[in-house]
Amino acid sequence: MTVKIVPATEELVTEIEIWLDAEEAEYDRQYREWEAADYEGEICVRGFRCNWDSVKRGWRAGRSSLDVLIRDSRAIGFLDGYDILEVHPLERGKGYGRILADFMVQNAWDDGRSVVEIEIAPPSALKFWESMGFTAVHGRRGNGSGIYAYKIMPRPLGVPNGHQASYAVEFYTPDAKYSGGAPFLIYAGTGSVTGEGCIDLPERVFCFSAAISDTYDCFAKVKVGDEIVFFDKVKRREATDVGFKTDHGYVYYIEKISLRRT
Repeated sequence: MTVKIVPATEELVTEIEIWLDAEEAEYDRQYREWEAADYEGEICVRGFRCNWDSVKRGWRAGRSSLDVLIRDSRAIGFLDGYDILEVHPLERGKGYGRILADFMVQNAWDDGRSVVEIEIAPPSALKFWESMGFTAVHGRRGNGSGIYAYKIMPRPLGVPNGHQASYAVEFYTPDAKYSGGAPFLIYAGTGSVTGEGCIDLPERVFCFSAAISDTYDCFAKVKVGDEIVFFDKVKRREATDVGFKTDHGYVYYIEKISLRRT
């Protein structure tokens, strides 16, 4: 038995659509029976056939990736970027979902992301995603109304060597900044001073909190020793000068503090 993940082809997309159609038809049948029984009992979990047409459009237009899990040349699951993961109804409970989820997390790592953010739907999938190391934020919904969940991707950068300097990076919401409130996230440690007028940090520092849905307008305070070298919004050009960048998940991060000014 050969199991592997491959980029989608039109042939594989057609094969997936056949079993998605069958799954949707079975759901519709059970729903009608459930409705006739005055909503007593349970019905099967609905699949992602309702999203499939938009998945195909995005993939065909090159806006998103679509990968297919095949076993002995048969399509038994698919992954739409970081948005949708589904396994054939008859192949569930055999570890194939974990293979696709591991593949997604590895892609995120290779893509340089600091955090993987997903929506969990249906709710019955919550236990699976928690077993994959994701933290669900109950009460917070994603854009597609699923349960919001995330997985931090720590990125250690090495042990400081040579001349060292202490640093601290703090992140503030606009309200906290203007009212003199506390930061929502603090990093502090010791970095290595380079001959280029920079301090190499021992880990990636990034602006993320599951409690804040949008960090675009957040402020960062960067201290080296007792000196504040930057205190402004992370989206400003001056933030770039001090070393802030954005990863492919649009999360602001810094790995090297520049003490020079352009």
